[in-house]
Amino acid sequence: MFLCYPVNADWIIDEPLYFGVFAISSNSSQSSISVSVNNHTYATNAIHTIKGGRAAEIRLVNFPIYTRLFITAVLPQKTTVFAGSTEQFVLSQVDMPSSVITNSNGEASIRVGGTLTTSGNGGRYLNTTYDVTLMLSLNY
Repeated sequence: MFLCYPVNADWIIDEPLYFGVFAISSNSSQSSISVSVNNHTYATNAIHTIKGGRAAEIRLVNFPIYTRLFITAVLPQKTTVFAGSTEQFVLSQVDMPSSVITNSNGEASIRVGGTLTTSGNGGRYLNTTYDVTLMLSLNY
């Protein structure tokens, strides 16, 4: 006998990943800013943190109960800007669990941090908002 259960699984982003506000004093070498799953912000080289970031909070709902979900990130991902010509950041690392087990309601929660890296090629970054799509793959 083969049983197949339809799943209308979904991801709900309760809090998006936010890297905070920061300044770049030079882009002559690669620099990075990281936000951990515990909301700690770390910057390297020529990035200076003005306001710390926060990890994403994502709920996974409508999955089979008590099931291990395996999560991987599709990296690297480049940022996009809707105003002007500028260098782009790269989402080069993601800080998150590799798996999580759903509860009796078929739900689980994860926190996701990450690292943005500059190009390091001497190009200019505009003072604007940068967006990046975090692509996650989930298997169970």
